[in-house]
Amino acid sequence: MNVQSKTLPNDSAPDMTARGLAWDHRTKDSLISFAILFPVIIAIVGIALFFGLASKTLLMLGCVNVIAAVGLGLFSGTSGILSLGHVAFFGIGAYVTTWFTLSPDLKSFLLADMPEFIKNVEWPLPLALVVGVLACALVGAVFGIVMMRLRDTAAVIASFGLVIIAYLIFIGAKTLTNGKQSLYALPTDQANWWVILGSVGVALGAAFYLKATKYSRHLEAVRDEEQAARSVGIEPQINIFIFWVASAAIVGLAGGLYAHVVGVISPNGFYLEKTFALVVMIILGGYRAISGCVVGAVVITIAEEIFRKTEEHLSTFAGTELIWGIEFPMVFGLTAISFSILILIVLYLRPEGVLGYRELATMLFAPQADADPQDGTAPGAAFKVQGDNKLATEGLSKSYGGLQALSDVTLHVDAGEIVGLIGPNGAGKTTFINVLTGILFATSGKISINHSDATLWSAHRLARAGLGRTYQNIRLFSSLTALENVICAVTVKTPGIGRRQAQVRARSWLVLLNLQDKGDTLSCNLAYGDQRRLEIARALALEPNFLLLDEPAAGMNAQETQDLKILLQKIVDDFGVGVLLVEHDLKMVMELCHRIYVLNKGELIANGTPKEVSANAHVIEAYVGEDEEDT
Repeated sequence: MNVQSKTLPNDSAPDMTARGLAWDHRTKDSLISFAILFPVIIAIVGIALFFGLASKTLLMLGCVNVIAAVGLGLFSGTSGILSLGHVAFFGIGAYVTTWFTLSPDLKSFLLADMPEFIKNVEWPLPLALVVGVLACALVGAVFGIVMMRLRDTAAVIASFGLVIIAYLIFIGAKTLTNGKQSLYALPTDQANWWVILGSVGVALGAAFYLKATKYSRHLEAVRDEEQAARSVGIEPQINIFIFWVASAAIVGLAGGLYAHVVGVISPNGFYLEKTFALVVMIILGGYRAISGCVVGAVVITIAEEIFRKTEEHLSTFAGTELIWGIEFPMVFGLTAISFSILILIVLYLRPEGVLGYRELATMLFAPQADADPQDGTAPGAAFKVQGDNKLATEGLSKSYGGLQALSDVTLHVDAGEIVGLIGPNGAGKTTFINVLTGILFATSGKISINHSDATLWSAHRLARAGLGRTYQNIRLFSSLTALENVICAVTVKTPGIGRRQAQVRARSWLVLLNLQDKGDTLSCNLAYGDQRRLEIARALALEPNFLLLDEPAAGMNAQETQDLKILLQKIVDDFGVGVLLVEHDLKMVMELCHRIYVLNKGELIANGTPKEVSANAHVIEAYVGEDEEDT
């Protein structure tokens, strides 16, 4: 690790981004992907209509599927939570939009008992779609309060419960839906190509816009490593809520269009079959990318029509004798069976989907690295911690039932000093760091930051208050590049920072850690030592008052460890950060730390200067005992 000797430029450097459009890589990728996909969809529709390759209805349904898949993929792909509940919003959008487009006479016949203020209105489809989208966003916000607190299997089950609830309401609310009976004679003439393609453009534009924001990057970080995301100040729940509501609105738009393309709707159309079809679309194409969702929707629309016509054709042979009195069976369920086989094949051969995890623009055009932020032409990142800052614990304890992991631990770290925390394996060092950073809550005791009681602060609040950390087992956001890992912390530290400026500042931290040529590499593809340094860069991008390092030299060779020592001393000298270093390399700790605390079996058994600790009989006994156990 060749540590850079030059300091980072401060924010007083001239901001050259004002000379051009301040777009970062993610914004460029979104704009280019949109600029490719939307015209391609229009071209496909135009060519198919001109040459008679498909019916108008099929092409319109294909556009509807694109919107629905983009909406579902926006949430599931970004959050990593597979939602089975978005078909409920599809149905809500269909019914609510229909309320405002059906003629008053037809509503008096089909929905005689519905509220008069709805029964007597008849709006054009674009205006009704707005109401349908808003209704879905409102319902999505209500359910989002629950969904943002759930993860993994619990979230999937809860979303499926939403489908069942919506289906039962569609059947039971006869005054608004006509119950099990269909709503028919919908004004299909209003679903013209201007409305359909305009809606596709709006849906794609909204989805790509959201994917370009810091909220998308933060939610992807939560998807990859929620604990690490919290430790850089990202609050998961609000990001999940934003994308849940936005995706509900987009899927609701698709539902409103669907009703006016087919001209008839019923509760059965918004249940299991449609749920399965939507899930297949996003998994087939690649649900983490909007581009993949579009491709999946197009493929499934074509495949569904082929399977349907094949089923109809084969059904004409039902009852025909084949051989030895065996009759050709009635064919049904071919579409569902074919989709099931298709999704199994895709998951086996290419789990990331046909298009993979990256957007179309990323696949077609390799990102170009920015100018070195050290050349003085762009704002970098610099900060200085005030010398009177103090991090302290008093009587900190943590127990799990009858197991006492920490017991009455009192220590402090001042700004500008490196404090070591050592102890044999199982001494409670990582538990202490996790309690200190809000990953775990203390059973008793107190944590204070600059004399403010922070004992009950959450992990993301502690991070924003000035605690940066790394992990014993590396926790990077694996689907993000090295640069984007650091940008996540930059945008938390400075919420109003421009996208381009955030990217430039993040590169400054990569330069400091000698990672300037690794910025566009996925963090999961970095070498081990680079990953260790990237964790430190990400923590520093928070501009923390205190840096808590959990075995940062683990797995490093002698030269890398020496470089790390130089780097840590430089960080303290340049920025005045207080460092709490948890490390098994005693030579490194003794050479680097001003003071050392020693834990054993969750208890603090010694503290003092390196010389005092190394001569302490209790410390020697603890380490000698560990060696004997190992032998």
